[in-house]
Amino acid sequence: MLNLAQKIGLDDELIKRLGKLDISVIKSLAARCADENFHILKRYRYIVRLAVILELAVRIKEKYDAYGIEEKVYYDTMSDIRIWCDHCGNKGLKNYGWLKNHVSFELFRLGRLQFQLYECKNKTLLYNKLPFSYGEKLIYIHIPEGEKLEKEKCISSIEEADAFFKAFFPEYSYSWYFCESWLLYDKNRDFMDENSNIVNFMSLFEHCYSVKVDVQAIERIFGKRALSKRSYPENTALQKSAKKYIMQGNRLGIGVAVIRR
Repeated sequence: MLNLAQKIGLDDELIKRLGKLDISVIKSLAARCADENFHILKRYRYIVRLAVILELAVRIKEKYDAYGIEEKVYYDTMSDIRIWCDHCGNKGLKNYGWLKNHVSFELFRLGRLQFQLYECKNKTLLYNKLPFSYGEKLIYIHIPEGEKLEKEKCISSIEEADAFFKAFFPEYSYSWYFCESWLLYDKNRDFMDENSNIVNFMSLFEHCYSVKVDVQAIERIFGKRALSKRSYPENTALQKSAKKYIMQGNRLGIGVAVIRR
């Protein structure tokens, strides 16, 4: 567990705190999570949640090896743990619900993007506007933070995913890559530079529809919602253009889009 923590670059002080935990308790909790889902972690401290996720990540390495998946994919995938520890002020993990996908052999980082085996049973989607049906098998694209969203790297990542799933999950039949994100909101073009990385990323997808739900966009662009629109920071070009757009009475949102396999 501590070896993995070091390899994915966790904070040194956080690693020291992990080393003081009772490993037998952590192993027991990890076994229960695997059998009873992850809801039991809700009542535990952030540091304990982190330790359990790391323990499960260590265990799933055996499956990576059995499938013959290279170590780089494993460590790149588990590096998301570090990102979410940063979001928790390096006190441990708050968002264990998201990371259960990583330690359940369902989500893989391949280059710039993450790809999740996803049987789509999301009842909030507007299926009459989508090229697939409820319950259909897809590959869900996620965009981890921490690097520039360069178009060529994203193209390479999707090409790598094509080869990866063909090689390691040949029985998993899918026709579409799917993504829902503030990065795909169709109105982004109204206030973003046409040559920006985000607009270039949008061009990779077939846009299906957008909704004016701005929670994700506000968090990603500004960090948190302000009491007043005028209070939003203007430290980056994106913040400046997004704030101007909002001040004009517009609203940010989420786009739902696909790429044919």
